[in-house]
Amino acid sequence: MSQPLRITTRASDRIRRRQLRRMKSFATGLLLVAAIIYVFAKRAEAAGAAQWVSYVRAAAEAGMIGGLADWFAVTALFRRPLGLPIPHTAIIPTRKDAIGASLGEFVGDNFLSEEVVRSKLQSANISNRLGSWLSKSENAKQVTDELSGVVAWATSLGDDEDIAEVIEESFRRTAENFDIAKPLGIFLVKAVENDAHTPIVDMLAKAIQDWLENDSARAKGWIDKQLPKWLPGLGKDRAGEWLYERLIELSKDVQVDYEHPIRRSIERLLHRFAEQLQSDPIIIERVNAAKMRLVDRPEVRHTISDIWISTKKSLREEAANPESELRARVTRLICNFGTKVSADRELQKTIDTALENATTHLVDRYRDEIAAVISDTVARWDAGDTAKKIELQVGRDLQFIRVNGTIVGALAGIAIHAIGELVAR
Repeated sequence: MSQPLRITTRASDRIRRRQLRRMKSFATGLLLVAAIIYVFAKRAEAAGAAQWVSYVRAAAEAGMIGGLADWFAVTALFRRPLGLPIPHTAIIPTRKDAIGASLGEFVGDNFLSEEVVRSKLQSANISNRLGSWLSKSENAKQVTDELSGVVAWATSLGDDEDIAEVIEESFRRTAENFDIAKPLGIFLVKAVENDAHTPIVDMLAKAIQDWLENDSARAKGWIDKQLPKWLPGLGKDRAGEWLYERLIELSKDVQVDYEHPIRRSIERLLHRFAEQLQSDPIIIERVNAAKMRLVDRPEVRHTISDIWISTKKSLREEAANPESELRARVTRLICNFGTKVSADRELQKTIDTALENATTHLVDRYRDEIAAVISDTVARWDAGDTAKKIELQVGRDLQFIRVNGTIVGALAGIAIHAIGELVAR
């Protein structure tokens, strides 16, 4: 079983405690004055004093009754009067949990309702005030300084080797679960439709032309190997020369003729391959297998983690340096954002609406949990401490009930005694 929570005591509680003691002394003193007056008046009345003494005695007697009754009522809230086990006393200590539950329910119903929260946010005009505040460079710099501290703290957590291992494993799991073939097929279709492949075809045709012209010996040697061996030597040489020239002309024609059959063939080939990437299980499996072979290469996985570690290091250094370009840019960005928000009514409305919707959603979703914090916290408080703390906060004002009880009781006693005298006559 958990230990009861001790309630925090503030320095101001000492002032309240002194004020409470003074008020208690005053109320008790007034009750004692009424008792003393009653004793002297009663003795004077028995000794045959004047008629008016009876009014004093009646006032003092009723004042004592009123003061004692209110003392009992006030004391019964916090403890048992005179330590006696009188029913329905020490109400706060014995009913602490029920009071906490009722308080939590009251707060949830009356302070955490959607209407109350939305109305408060609308009247706060948060976006305009925030924009005006952020538009000042000193405030924007303050926000940047706070963000820099958070970034420096966040990037200093964990060991780089452990983080690198986690990043590499996460990257591999993500790549393994990601089907790259279908998105690649869709991208390829869009690329062909937008002629994005044209520069590549141009580059290939130009590369073939350059190779044929700049390395003619090797090119002619390759062509010679492709020709049938049964051709006679002179015929083979002429055929090779003719084929060499035709290949150069063909590469030039492909570069200048965007309707060339070879271009159309390449487009059809790309379209067919794009369709296979989206529908052919064998092609899809092969592409994803090639993806994993690439991902599983050590240099690829290490590059991913190295990029993160280098980025984290640079980010930490930039965040820690008050004169860094990154912090200067962030400050300007925040300042410009504040200026834009403070001048743009539509943007303010958008931000306010988003804040209202998000806050009311959270309040509506977690209202019971928030209210439960109050009831659970009160339930864990020590019963005696709870009574003392509440008495410290409101006890001084409750002592006025005792004072008023004595005074009002005395006035009521005079009135009742006067009425009795009139009736007796």
